[in-house]
Amino acid sequence: MSKKEKNTSSVKVLGTANTFKYNVETDAIIDGNSVQQLIFVKEYKGERKTMMDYTWYGKDENGNVAKRGIRVSGHGEYGIPTLAEYSVYSALQRLFIQQKTVRGVCELKYDDYDDEYLTINFNITELAKEMGYASTPSKTTRDKLKKSIEILLATTLFSTHEGGLYDIREKKYIKTNLINGFHLLESINAVEDENEIYTKVKLSEYTYNQIVNDFKLFYNRNKFNTIKNNLAKKIYHLALQWKGDKNFSFANIDTLTERIPSIQEEKKYNKRDIKKSIEYLQDKNIVGVKYDEKNSDKVYFVFEGNDISDGLKDKYKTYKDIREKLFEMEFNLAEVDELLDVEKIRYIQALLRYMDTREVKRPKWYFKKCLSNPIKIPVHFYDESI
Repeated sequence: MSKKEKNTSSVKVLGTANTFKYNVETDAIIDGNSVQQLIFVKEYKGERKTMMDYTWYGKDENGNVAKRGIRVSGHGEYGIPTLAEYSVYSALQRLFIQQKTVRGVCELKYDDYDDEYLTINFNITELAKEMGYASTPSKTTRDKLKKSIEILLATTLFSTHEGGLYDIREKKYIKTNLINGFHLLESINAVEDENEIYTKVKLSEYTYNQIVNDFKLFYNRNKFNTIKNNLAKKIYHLALQWKGDKNFSFANIDTLTERIPSIQEEKKYNKRDIKKSIEYLQDKNIVGVKYDEKNSDKVYFVFEGNDISDGLKDKYKTYKDIREKLFEMEFNLAEVDELLDVEKIRYIQALLRYMDTREVKRPKWYFKKCLSNPIKIPVHFYDESI
């Protein structure tokens, strides 16, 4: 390997370009800048909010506490970007990477590129398909996507306080500047042919630098597109981002509410919706989920094969284990004997495991309800041990 070449996993840095293996059918990339992702708020109803400030505290280069922040200026009519725009933004980045991939290898230039190089060429039908919509999107879908693109183009980010936006190339925070902002996307040009209007949107240099300088998140395109809940999509990306090189990640629900801002709702309702979206990811077999036994607001996300961590799949393997759990749920001896029907035992086993991954406030009531009116439990909660 030459001195100029550095190999990290499947990524190679060759001095003038960042090259990596990329399967356009299954792979996906989005810039992994957590601050930049912060700007996408939970979808909301009512009057549009056109500007929003975010503030937090971190450490400066000397280890001292530093107040950081960003200001987001959105579309004059449609407001700041929401999670609906995040899904479109993700898809546009995937299209950009696909257009830079030849025979399974993507090459991204570090320097010596022009506006045309940063341009994403697509039509709305292609964008919709990339997002998992039907091959012929409805007018409603097309209008929604066009509106999201308008919002993304209008959005400007400003660094505030001691700097909130990070310059990945210079390895430092950008100091307060409320005059010169940064964009996600820049410029738009439409070219009409016989059947479709083709759109050219330029990826901003700021966003491109996050990607080309390895500030990027790899994920499975097809799995992501099966998620039809925009809040769940964002949680999935955050969980992946925190995973690192492990097969799991964890987070407190409060941390997720901070990373996915809500404009209108009280915190308790935002936490409720986040927990519902986490359940959605579990039910769709996107990722394994387990709540901490001592802290019901701490959640683990498990990725490899969706096996549940911390021995959950080893729980309730015997009648003795199940009986003890039912007694713990305050069933009496007669009730336990009646419940342990051999024809229902595998469902009971799976249900108890399933409940352990959720914050169930009335476990006895919930268990009886699910037993009398069975719910669909993902297959990975079952086994043949009994």
